Amino acid sequence: MKKLFTAAVLLTGFMAVSAAQEFKTSFFLDNHVYSYRINPAAPFENDSFSFFAVGVGNTSFSMPSNLPLSSLIFKTPEGKYTWGFGESIPADKFLSGITMDNYMQPELSVNLITFGHQEEDRRFTAELNVRTNTYFYAPKDFFGAMKIGLNDGLKTKTGRYSFENMHFESNNYAEVAVGYSRRLEDNLILGGTAKVLLGLGGAFLDIHNLELGEYPGDDFGGTVNADAYISCKTMGVNPALVKNSLYYLQDAGYSGFGICGLGLGVDLGATWTPLEGLDVGFSVVDLGFLTWFDSVHGTIDYKDRVIDDAEEGLQLESVENVIKTKLINFNIHVSAKYRMPFYEGLTAGVLTTFQRHFTEARVGLDVTPLRAISLAASAAFNNYGFDFGAALNFRFPGVNLFLGADSFAAFKMNEYHIPSSKGITNITAGLAIAF
Repeated sequence: MKKLFTAAVLLTGFMAVSAAQEFKTSFFLDNHVYSYRINPAAPFENDSFSFFAVGVGNTSFSMPSNLPLSSLIFKTPEGKYTWGFGESIPADKFLSGITMDNYMQPELSVNLITFGHQEEDRRFTAELNVRTNTYFYAPKDFFGAMKIGLNDGLKTKTGRYSFENMHFESNNYAEVAVGYSRRLEDNLILGGTAKVLLGLGGAFLDIHNLELGEYPGDDFGGTVNADAYISCKTMGVNPALVKNSLYYLQDAGYSGFGICGLGLGVDLGATWTPLEGLDVGFSVVDLGFLTWFDSVHGTIDYKDRVIDDAEEGLQLESVENVIKTKLINFNIHVSAKYRMPFYEGLTAGVLTTFQRHFTEARVGLDVTPLRAISLAASAAFNNYGFDFGAALNFRFPGVNLFLGADSFAAFKMNEYHIPSSKGITNITAGLAIAF
């Protein structure tokens, strides 16, 4: 039964790199060309300029999770590293670091091409990006079943594992975005971005009920009720390959570029300046949908059945093929930023963020001693606890270079030098030619 659980790992990990949370500490930076990513109506600079980037414009990776890496990777007595599912790690030791409810939201955004022009009262932008949205929830018993099942199968073990309402979804797409913002009055800026979304791959799994374990006579069996929907030409996932069993996902591989979904999205924003030096903003970012087609769609549904092999255990029952439409992971931002009257190079602000699975309040401070250099620091409270971020922005004639993180959780290590922090690990870097 080892292959059954190996296939389950492949399924839940399918396309697990993922639509990105924007680099929020950058909201507090001065002279940052990508300020419109948080709010398309971000305030304009005094001088007109144009900018473009190819390939390295703005890349951001984050991993919001309450499951630290140190709960999955261990150091053996021989000094080697191994994952917790391995035979050398006792089940009780591995499961002691797993919480009852586990969430992961890996997010990735890669900016391929950017072009923009900004004047004192308007801004135009155009972008081509690759983005993803992924959300994964699994209870502790899922990890228990995986641990026991990957070590000689459940036939040689005792006990049963059961859980309900495990959920995995991943939307992966290319994004073509065109934005425009304009100052309508002295104290009001409105802006928006229209987006065309090209689906590269989507995967959705809902395990409504699962029970696996020991059956009379040392058999392996279980009860499973689950829905699966997969759409991905690039990975070679199609009905002919799957052969009505999710087991065959382990044979999927790169098969060339393919579009298997279409969608639309918008960013909308406004900035109001009620008094000199104070900017109050509101924005909705990534509000949109993707419709998936060319899919594998089926259910797994059986009760109290002995299972002999992996293919049988993951057998899909025929379901009428449907077109599935999913919302992408929208963000709602409410913000305020104030420039100190006693020193023009010092600003302070607050940024709140609301998502379907994430809420955060972040305060920040920016110091710009020279027009070419801006340094920001931020502190946040969110679903996963406290975070601290920092960003550095260089704006020399012809070049805008920035680097930063919204959280330094990844730098907290256990005694084996493995990241041990829960929360968000976010790293962002970019380069634009500005002239």
